[in-house]
Amino acid sequence: MSGVRKLWHIPARTFLIVWALFPIYARYFGIWLKWKWFKKLPSSEAFSKVHRKSAARFYRLAVKMRGGLIKVGQIISTRVDIMPTEWVEELAKLQDKVEPTKWSAIRKRIEKELGAPPQEVFEEISETATAAASFGQVHIAQTKEGERVALKVQYEDVRMKLSCDLWVVRMATPLFNIFVPKIPLADINREIERALVTELDYRQEAEFTRMIHANLNDLPGITVPRVVEKYTTEHVICTTFFDGFKVTDHAALERLEIQPLEVVKRIIEAYCQMFFVDGVFQSDPHPGNLLVNRGPEGEVEVCILDFGQVKVLPRGFQRKIVMASVAYMGRDVDGFCRSVVDMGVLSAKDIEHAKPLIREFFDEMFEMTPNELKQLDAQVMQAKIQGVIGQIEGVAIPQDIVLYGRAFGLLAGVIAALDSDINGVVVAKPTIMKALMRPENFGPLPEEEEVEVPAEVAVAQAATA
Repeated sequence: MSGVRKLWHIPARTFLIVWALFPIYARYFGIWLKWKWFKKLPSSEAFSKVHRKSAARFYRLAVKMRGGLIKVGQIISTRVDIMPTEWVEELAKLQDKVEPTKWSAIRKRIEKELGAPPQEVFEEISETATAAASFGQVHIAQTKEGERVALKVQYEDVRMKLSCDLWVVRMATPLFNIFVPKIPLADINREIERALVTELDYRQEAEFTRMIHANLNDLPGITVPRVVEKYTTEHVICTTFFDGFKVTDHAALERLEIQPLEVVKRIIEAYCQMFFVDGVFQSDPHPGNLLVNRGPEGEVEVCILDFGQVKVLPRGFQRKIVMASVAYMGRDVDGFCRSVVDMGVLSAKDIEHAKPLIREFFDEMFEMTPNELKQLDAQVMQAKIQGVIGQIEGVAIPQDIVLYGRAFGLLAGVIAALDSDINGVVVAKPTIMKALMRPENFGPLPEEEEVEVPAEVAVAQAATA
């Protein structure tokens, strides 16, 4: 982007975002004034209409402006603990998929990063992007050594757009916080900023890719691309290419004679390993990031892509999540409540008031028939959890748990799309219990057993903690 264009683009973009957000603020401000002056609130139906209309306006804004707003909307949609259901449902439709940028701009970006035109660096490179998202797009190439690679190139103006978007959101946060004074929106906004800013560093993403590649390398039927160091920079990441199809491509599965259940089992094994053993997980398992194909010996292979959104948990916090999961799987309400307090979700005083609601939730979930469990989708589960949270004061769900919930929700959606007759809970339970009951998840946790991570990842982990 030229310097002249930058001069007008920033204020123009800021004006358009503020112009779109103002009606949303005005609606809620009007409701707040009526409550403040006359102690009158609209009916639940009227409130729901305001939420739906406002969320739809933000959705249209994000789709139109792209940049960081799509990412902000995606993160907002995961906060079922603080956001109205209407907002969660509307923004959950945001897909990080946009029209690709022209090849001329991408060619210049590659030349700037790798020091030579792409036609000189690679034996051949496709000028057509195979995927495009808010921050960058992917092109397939072949190295001089004959290896096929995927080249993820960051857009040159993405940092400028993200800075602009985050500045507007930062300024708007205290204005919206008067409507929900008990919720620290500024803290949540800081988490969003840190997550998005660190996602722009492809060196960090490359480090995450190396870590998960090493962690899952011995897991049968699971592939994680290998980073090709020679062509990886802060704004370009190069990995080995996996020639596959989306796991939800039923035509491809039928052509390859792959049963959906085989794919589901491999995905569950990989994520149980990440969640409950490694404490390092990719938190964006949508169908575009999960590919499938037959391996060289005819085996079913699932490839996990895109490690821009990865969480590295401290061993101590991972232990708390493991203990909460063990308590839930064992229907131990008291143990689950202790874990909730240990994780800082509720205080010891508040948990006593919340325990009857948690017990009621447990009873409802465990008394479901196998057929009812099969029909339970991620949105229904989300609504049930949000209903319980809405009845409890002082809930503060850590972002780490929010990411777990988001990943679980996306995985449930993938399984349902693969085969609605597959009971994901039943398929996953043996694998989950095997991972949870590993000896290292119990007993004392000496300080020297803390997970050691490379310096680059430690910085990113601190930024998103």
